[in-house]
This record gives sequence, structure tokens and C-alpha cells, in this order.
Amino acid sequence: MNKQKYWVVGNTHVDLAWKKGRHEMAEVFDMYITRVLDILDSHPKFTYTIEQAAHYRLLARRRPDLLARVKKYVQQGRLEMVGGMASTLETNLPHGECLVRNQALGLKWTKENLGVDVQTAWLIDTFGIHAQIPQLLRGFGFGRLMANRFGGNKNHDVFIARGIDGSEVLIAGRDVYSPFIKPGNVHWKFVQDWRDLDSLFEEAAADQGEGPFLVTAYTENEVLPSTRPNYHMERGNDGDNEGRWQYATLSSFFDAMESKAADWPVLHGDLNPEFTGTFSQRIQIRLRNRQVENLLLEAEKWAAWTQLNGWQKKLEEAWWEMAYIQFHDVFTGSHPTSVFKSLLKSLDEVEGAAQDVLDRAFQALRPSCSPDEDTSSILVFNGLPWQRRSLLVLPMTELEDHVPVGSSKERPVVYDVKDGNLRILLETPAMGTARLVMEPGSAVEPTGRTAERARIENEFLILECDSSSMIKRLIWKESGRVMIENAADLLTVQNDHGSFQIEEPHGAEIPLSVGEVELIQYEATAIGHRVVLKGSFTGIPVPGTEGTMTWQAELELLSGKPALYIRFRIHWQGEASRLRFNISSSLASSEGIYEIPFGTVTRKPYGTRGTSRGEWPAQRFVSIEEQGHGMALINTGAAGVEVNGGRITTTLLRAPKEEYAGMVPDDTSSQHGEHTFEFVLAPYSGTWSESAVLSLAQEVNVPLGKLLLAGAVRDQPEASSLMTLSPGHVVLSSVKAADDGSGELIIRVYETAGAACTARLKVHEAAEIWRTNLREERLDQVLLGQDETIELPLAPFEICTLRVKRKK
Repeated sequence: MNKQKYWVVGNTHVDLAWKKGRHEMAEVFDMYITRVLDILDSHPKFTYTIEQAAHYRLLARRRPDLLARVKKYVQQGRLEMVGGMASTLETNLPHGECLVRNQALGLKWTKENLGVDVQTAWLIDTFGIHAQIPQLLRGFGFGRLMANRFGGNKNHDVFIARGIDGSEVLIAGRDVYSPFIKPGNVHWKFVQDWRDLDSLFEEAAADQGEGPFLVTAYTENEVLPSTRPNYHMERGNDGDNEGRWQYATLSSFFDAMESKAADWPVLHGDLNPEFTGTFSQRIQIRLRNRQVENLLLEAEKWAAWTQLNGWQKKLEEAWWEMAYIQFHDVFTGSHPTSVFKSLLKSLDEVEGAAQDVLDRAFQALRPSCSPDEDTSSILVFNGLPWQRRSLLVLPMTELEDHVPVGSSKERPVVYDVKDGNLRILLETPAMGTARLVMEPGSAVEPTGRTAERARIENEFLILECDSSSMIKRLIWKESGRVMIENAADLLTVQNDHGSFQIEEPHGAEIPLSVGEVELIQYEATAIGHRVVLKGSFTGIPVPGTEGTMTWQAELELLSGKPALYIRFRIHWQGEASRLRFNISSSLASSEGIYEIPFGTVTRKPYGTRGTSRGEWPAQRFVSIEEQGHGMALINTGAAGVEVNGGRITTTLLRAPKEEYAGMVPDDTSSQHGEHTFEFVLAPYSGTWSESAVLSLAQEVNVPLGKLLLAGAVRDQPEASSLMTLSPGHVVLSSVKAADDGSGELIIRVYETAGAACTARLKVHEAAEIWRTNLREERLDQVLLGQDETIELPLAPFEICTLRVKRKK
């Protein structure tokens, strides 16, 4: 008879970087894993949990002898790899595909190098969990998850998390900041010494329930595993209690839990927010990451489509580096300056690798050219699956006094000049290419004039500004609805007494309109019409002096676009404060529709919690709606957003006041210097899913690609589409080459509005198509029409992965 009541499962979470840099943390990891292996050698009943494949991949290079010992115990079942992720990345803010690549990389490496399949998912120490995690875990074959951060208000230690599509996973873990946990099945404690260990085991031994009980002494970084649990287990197993306490694996604990067939509570899978101060701490990380991850996904897409040779290894290395960049304690910015500088260097390296692959893929599609001294051409690439009318921005220094005359000499295009860049408004086919003909010519940047007030408009919107109200009115022309009126609080400053991770707002928000504001209206061009507001602000706290900020807000309406494009240029020299961007709309709504990775959720304001102060994470946009009208704020990486009473607010910069875990504020943590932020404000009638919001959000984050060609293109065929997808609320998430080297394409799409539909996907030269899981294993074959189109039934919020074999 099995008397086991207590499953003793140890774990040490070693950061890839945090208070120390990645190379110093590698030394810490070596000390930790040596200690674990030595205990395993001397204590035959001892077991332990390991995580994050990136550690072991690097260990194989530094110390192959240690990895060989790890592999031996993994295969004996005494070491269990949980999660199998490359790293425990931040789940809310990176692109959803980053989590998929991270998980797939880690599982593949673990199987090939440790010889095992991972049984249990693991998200320990990540800053919140979004509501599509259950479906993603199910897609990789996981039905159970160990985690420990659930927004600071969950009082169950075992529950079922139900995602927005209905997928469910069984979760065990402690919400470390929840004020109250109901007695359950998990005894989990962060321990630093024997006193903490004794407290944990005494608490577990006093539990009168029948079990099974998970007893986990959780340590981090320099706190090495201890054999002290042996003492408590021997005491607990005295007399006829032999076998009640046993070293175990996490998967064996979940097996025991699932055998109970208990009626676990079901909670919504949106387990957020955590550490909301990090949304705007070292904001440069999130802005650069957005650019780099989208570039990497585009490189992967075009390299797969062109069947480019020799690129797989370079992109795989780039994804491993992204696993470091997006590791939660690195990505979220709560670390010393040395780690921050190392991270920016890593982003530059990934960007360079992705751009190199992308350039090579574009070259593979290069048409033949005829020499022509007076003519050059630009091949333009649209990676999105709909016909797109977007700006192509080209530095004038690259063009040698050439201007566009059209996709052919009979088809002119419109352009203007701004900040030394030629901007061309161009139509491109769905996931396809277009050609621009360039000839010698000159273009002049429009002039601006200082004014007290300005009025600009396009086909959809009227914008009125003045120096006191900033945005006087924004009017949606279709209905005449005033969407914004007298928005003098466009930018505000507020004292912030918080730390690197948690903001502590103090006092009122001060609008920058209280200072001197200058208004400049520019001449209208064929591209659009813009107005610039600029000013300065003093009074930001800085020890021993008074901080200052200069700012510029550029507001532009582009021809044919139902949106207001906003760019802030800010010089910031402040501390113990935060800078916020506010949209005070006429929509009396306190509910926000937030985009998350692979979907959307509706969220209400929450009260102050232990680790959060108002903002939720938004992937690319947040929208508010009321009585047939709505408005969305689209971001390019500044993704912490608060919605309350029709007001949409996002913190752009924050300078922490308090030391945190030994990290002292300095110029880089206070974010002194120059910053640029870009947003799109999109009013609409009806609902967001019926509007242009989703396409605008994708277009502003995925710019057109380009290839400059010398001479005139010879025998260029008419533009055609390589792929199309409809309806608009179904998103093309990625196109990549299958991991098995077969040359087949993996295409992932998802429904994002919560509405069942039949998607129509056309793939040029498709021969056969199958549904797959996230491990890219073939499932059901999909009927392919004669025009290379499939009809794909999708449930609400369904993530669908397809495997495509193309014609030879």
C-alpha cells in the first residue's frame, strides 16, 4: 500500500541575468548544478527539478562533463526537466510567436541532448500569464502547469485556468503576493537558509488534509540546494509512517493530483497584472524589441518562402538570443545598467542577423535589370496578407536625387519629404511585391508656420488644435461625433516614489500645457497634413536641482487613413517621477478591449494591488467603445495601458526613486536623454473588429520592406499575391519553414475577435495542406480548392497551425 502523502520536489531558479550579467550568472549556474549533481551522487533517493534549456545548452559548451552527468540523472528520472522552454520569458509583451519559438526550441534541444520528452509546463517568476497560455500549452501537449504569479489576488493553490477559447490546464502554485491562500495541496516557500526550510516542513507536517501535498523549497541563484529536507523526511517517516514523505518529481505529483478527479475551481486564464512599473521602466527595451522581433519574423517568413539556403542556423541562433533578451528579469528592465547595455548589444546583434537573412531573401526575388544611368528601381515587399496602402520611408541620402515616377511611367505615385526622408504612399499586393521606378528629380520639404490654432483634415477625421487646449477637437466625419474635446492633458508629469518594478504615484498629474506651448502648422501635401505642438517643462524632481523636459508632439492625418498618427520626441531629465500620455475621449467607458498575444480580452480597472498600480499590458492596441462608436490606441512597444472613464493612459517614462534588490537608480534607470514614441489613434463606428484597427495595428508595426536596384527593371510581371487571408479579424501570425528540414511551410493564423468564422486562405503554389499542432506534427488534411484556396472553420479565439507542401 502506498502511504505517500508528501511529494518533496526541490527547485532552484537561476536567472539568465538580473542583478548580475549573463556571464557572471553562468558561473553561479555552474556552482548550482555542481552542488545538485554532488547531492544526487551521495543521496540515492534525492530528486530535483531543472528548468530553462538555455542554461544546459550553454553548459554543454563550457562544461560537457557536467552536462553528461546531468543527462545520466535525467534519464534515470532523478532530475526532471520541467517547462522545457529555452527561457522563462515574459509572456505578455513579446509577440505571441516568441513564446512558441522559445518553447519549441527548448523542447527540441531537450529531446536531442537529454533524450527525454517534457511532461509538465513551467512558468515560475514570469510577470503575469495571459489568457491564451492554456491553448498554447495544449498545442504543445501540456495539460498541467506549475506557476507562481497570478496577479496578486488568487487564493487557490490548485485550480483550472480556462483560456478565452475554452482550453483548460491544471495549475498548481502559490500566488506569491496574494494576501490569503486557502489551505490546499501546495506548500511552497522561498527559502534562504535552514530556518526557512524548517518552517516550510513544519507547516507541511501540520497539514491535516489527506494530500497529496507538494512540498517545494524554492531557491534562487546563489542560494544552493540543501540536504536539510532529509532531516524532516526521516522524522516524518518514523514508525509506521514509513513512505509518507518521499523525494519526487513534479510530474509524479501532478499524476497523483489528476488521479483524485477532484472538482477543482475554474478561474479565468487572464492571470495579470504583476509588476506594472516594468511596462515603462527602461522603455527602450520594449520599443527596440518590437522592431527586432517583427524584423526577425519577417526574415523567417521571406526566407522560408524563397527556400533560401543556409539561413536556418543563423535564425535559430537569433531565436536563442531572443530567449535571453525576453527572459523576464532581462526584458522587464529591473536590472543594473551593465545588464541593460548588454541587452541593447544583443538586440543589435539579432537585428543585424535578421536583416542579413531578409536582404538575402529579397535578393532571391530580385528581377533582372537593364543598365540605365537615369533610372533606378525599388522593389517593395508587403508581408501582410491583404492589399495595403502604406508609407514607404526612404532616406534622401540613399536616393541620389531621384524621386518616384510610379510603378510604371504611366502610373504616378504620391510622395513628400519629411525630416530628410522621402515618404511614398504606395499600394502593394497582399503578401507580395510592387515596383517603383525612380528618375532624377528633387523634392522640397513643406514649410511650417507658427499659429495660435490649426485645423487639418482628411477623408475621415477633422483635427483642431490650439496652444492652450492642445487637442481642441477630434471629429469623426462619418457621424459628426466629437471623439476628443479640450484635451489639455495630452502629456502629464506626476511624482513617482516607486522602485524598479512597482510604481508609487504621488500627488496630482500636472499637464504640460501649463507651460509655454508653441503650435506649428505645416503645408498640406499629397501624403497628408500635420501640426506640431512643442514646449518645455521644469519642476521634475532631481536631487540638488530642478529637472527639465522638452517635448514635441507631431499630429498627422494621412490621405486615405482613418487614424491620427502621433509622434512624441522628448528630452527627459527627471527622477522620482513619470511621464504619461493621455487620451481623454468623449466615450464614457471604463472597459478596455486589450489585444493580448493571439487574441483579445475585455478588462475593467482594478484597485491598487501589491505589485500593480493601474495599467494592464496591451499587445498592440487597446480600444474603448460606447453607443456605436469606439476609439483604439495603437502602440509600437509602449504597451502598459490604463482605461478609466473614457480616458486611455499609457506611461511613457518613469524614473524610480527607491533602491530595489541592491540596484540603485542612475541615469539609465531614470531614462535621461532623448526618446521617440509613435502611436496611432483610430476612431471608428461600430465595433473594433469591423473597423480598420487590427490592420492599422499590424501595418504600423510591420513596415514595408525594400530592395534598391540599379537601372530599370526588365520584363517585370504585374504584381501578384503570394498569400491572402480573410476575414480581417483572422490574423496571419507567422510563416516559417518546418523545423524538420522538409522544405514545407508552417503557417499559423488565429481568430482574434471571439467570433466563430470560416477563414479563406490562399497560398500560391500550394499542393497539400494539413492541420498540425504546435509541435508541427501532421493532423487532419485540409481540402485544397482548385484556386489554391482553403476554407478553414475557426472557433472563437482559435489558434490554427497549418503545414503546407508546395508544388515542385
